Amino acid sequence: MPQPPKSPLPAMLIASGSMVFWTLVIVGAVKAQDTLIGIALGLGLVLAVFAIVVAVRRSRARRAEEARILDQGTLTRARIVTAKNNGALNNDPYVDFVLEVLPEGGEPYRATYRTLVSQMAIPRVQPDTEIDVYVDPADPQSVVIDPSLVS
Repeated sequence: MPQPPKSPLPAMLIASGSMVFWTLVIVGAVKAQDTLIGIALGLGLVLAVFAIVVAVRRSRARRAEEARILDQGTLTRARIVTAKNNGALNNDPYVDFVLEVLPEGGEPYRATYRTLVSQMAIPRVQPDTEIDVYVDPADPQSVVIDPSLVS
């Protein structure tokens, strides 16, 4: 599912803040100034909280978008072209799918989708398998695999 464009601002703030953090830590250590190290630790805490808030908001937005597509989307079939592991959470892989969507009465087209797949569901989502997907009526490139298939 295509992701909405992400603002580069959070990443720039985190990167800039990290550079300031390490500069303060190094200068504070070299000059033996505990005040600078304390400021750096405070900044590090603020950066960590900021990064967590940004990640949670993005996750919630993605779940809301997927729920909308599941609610309003059109159920159709798709063939899994490729399924590539892209990390894991609790031993369940995040999988990047390339799907060939097979709309009834329309031309097949390719779409991508990333999701967490349960270890138990891996045999059901292999390349060349036909599966159910929900297609966003407003954007046919936005698809969601039937959640019962990957859980």
